[in-house]
Amino acid sequence: MFSSRTQALAALTAPAVSLALILSAAPAAAAPPSSDEKRPIPGFTDENSRWQRQYEKLFGSVPSAKVARALDAELAAEPGLATTTGDWRRVQRIAAHFKSYGLQPEITTYYAYLSMPERVKVEMTAPDRRTLPVKEKKRPWQKHFDKVIPGHNGMSPSGNVKGEVVYANYGRPEDFELLEKQGVSVEGKIVLTRYGAVFRGVKPREAAKRGAKGVLIYSDPADDGFTKGEVYPDGPWRAPDGIQRGSVAQIQLAAGDPQTPGWPAVKGAHRIPPSEAPMLKGLIPTTPISYGAAEPLLRALTGPKVPKEWQGGLPFDYRFGPGGTKVHLDLKNKFEVRPLWNVTVRIPGSEHPQQEVILGAHHDSWAYGSSDNLSGTENVLQVGRALGKLLKEGWRPKRTIVLATWDGEEYGLFGSTEYAEERARQLRNAVAYVNMDGASGSQFGASTTPALDQSVIDASKQVRWPGTDGTLHEAWKAQNDGKTPISRIGGGSDFQAFFQRYGVPAMDIGSESPGDDGNYHCSCDDFYWMSRFGDPTWQYHAAMSRLAGIATLRLANADVVALRYRPYAEETARYLADFTEEQRERLGSVVVDVSRDIEQAKAWQRAAEALRARADEALRDGDTAAFRRLNDRIMQAERDLLTEAGLPGRPWYRHQMYAPGMDTGYATQRLPALYDTLFLDRDVSAAKEYEARLFRSLRAATRTLEPRGDG
Repeated sequence: MFSSRTQALAALTAPAVSLALILSAAPAAAAPPSSDEKRPIPGFTDENSRWQRQYEKLFGSVPSAKVARALDAELAAEPGLATTTGDWRRVQRIAAHFKSYGLQPEITTYYAYLSMPERVKVEMTAPDRRTLPVKEKKRPWQKHFDKVIPGHNGMSPSGNVKGEVVYANYGRPEDFELLEKQGVSVEGKIVLTRYGAVFRGVKPREAAKRGAKGVLIYSDPADDGFTKGEVYPDGPWRAPDGIQRGSVAQIQLAAGDPQTPGWPAVKGAHRIPPSEAPMLKGLIPTTPISYGAAEPLLRALTGPKVPKEWQGGLPFDYRFGPGGTKVHLDLKNKFEVRPLWNVTVRIPGSEHPQQEVILGAHHDSWAYGSSDNLSGTENVLQVGRALGKLLKEGWRPKRTIVLATWDGEEYGLFGSTEYAEERARQLRNAVAYVNMDGASGSQFGASTTPALDQSVIDASKQVRWPGTDGTLHEAWKAQNDGKTPISRIGGGSDFQAFFQRYGVPAMDIGSESPGDDGNYHCSCDDFYWMSRFGDPTWQYHAAMSRLAGIATLRLANADVVALRYRPYAEETARYLADFTEEQRERLGSVVVDVSRDIEQAKAWQRAAEALRARADEALRDGDTAAFRRLNDRIMQAERDLLTEAGLPGRPWYRHQMYAPGMDTGYATQRLPALYDTLFLDRDVSAAKEYEARLFRSLRAATRTLEPRGDG
């Protein structure tokens, strides 16, 4: 790895980095390895570990800050909203880059039902009459600004409604419950709620349950505006005119094209009526506005003052309403089936071509999208550029590597979900899915299945981190009090179909800069913002490309895939114990006994430990026959945790360990079937039924890892 942009660029043309020279060098002639490099890479034999490290060194010399900057300047030059002409031109540019690297890109078209705004009008009618802005003002450097859509909540129904305003804080279930305790009804009202705390789609759902006519969602300056620091264009935080667009599709119920839940949205596919689509349930007219537009609405509200935790950053006391403020909300959103386009590249494996490691990022954006998510797309391109150089030298991965940039993520994870649904059978042989959704800043984060925790940690030790004298791993620990925190996969990005429907082990890796919240889904998420505030040196882009590439290469080339189920089983036992304790706290007694599940999780843990010992022995012996048998087991175990019946009330989701929370949308719900049936539905009988399914899955995962002639 290189610690400066100049060194990295010089290395690209230095003859010393030729793969032929690297591979022809005898191990004894190599530079003395570091203490970490003296040990084999987990999942590799000693010999293959040495070859892998050589490939990683060559790979790491290719991603470039200069290339990252050039890619962003090109791809973010015009808006790339899914299914638009700007999106199509972006797709063409991405494919052209892959082709220039010597790769063979494929553009696949799917057809998704989605909304486009035709009229967005928000008018304050009392105590004053004024038309509120629904789009940011153009900055001089922004081209094609006429193609930036006004503030729009994708999948919101149209509507022309008038009413008094009630302020509902973040629009969570508990916020509406507090309103009810205060004697404030939202029936027949227009709810004003701020972004944050939960997925935006939860807010109109909860308002609709209580009879509201419409919803306005604004970004409060306490969360991502002037209280944090200088605002765009003088700083990274949201300006008074900045609007956060975003979909309100109910992705906690399903993902992908709303009319084809569970099957691919190809031309001529069967489509269910929109009225039957789970993702469109329970919605009312909803649109986002800026905090500049929200200020007069909030300032004029009457009624009691809100509690301290509801107070935002504007310089006056917030009040519940209703009273004082009235609004006319007029939305005309055109719904139609429109084409969208994935770009994929397949690099066939030399030994196990049927097995796939998929690296993906979405290329669509609400406006220009430099951060969300051209940063991820550009990293996938840089990985492709580096792999293209390796391929020209005769290298091949052992397993097939798929590089993908998905379309339609912003509306409801459309492109990735349709790809997964079309390739459901092939995904049985997928080793892992690696996701990048925002990867361009100093603050690193990861969410994974527990089986991939160590893979992220190990890869982070191989990447020099900009602005430090050490590795990403060291910087990660320094940012988190000596820990490397890894979250569990929840909702909101392209890993969902792969992991939560088809059981493909997944990791989501990303990085952000201070102020990233301030440009989220705003026209200010552009090249100007990135080049001045996000990643001015573009070194974090290059570093994240190296991380994604190394993680992908190790999964593709390992002799024994390094998926670790011992910590997974141990964590599962803790989840079950917590579930038991929560029953005591919330219900006063244990009504769903999971003691046998805890014992089975412990048996799974023992089986995983024994399998790891067999794998270590096979690696020491170089037993290739054992590798194949072990890998079949390891790849199956995550899939054992699925239930074909699906989760209660949302059968599209099948993973019994992790799902998006029903009342959070993004945040992870552990043991979702048990928690949803018992604590949301209050259905003890159903909870016991899902406990039995979970027990069978844990038993299957245990048996999968137990020895049956695999060395």
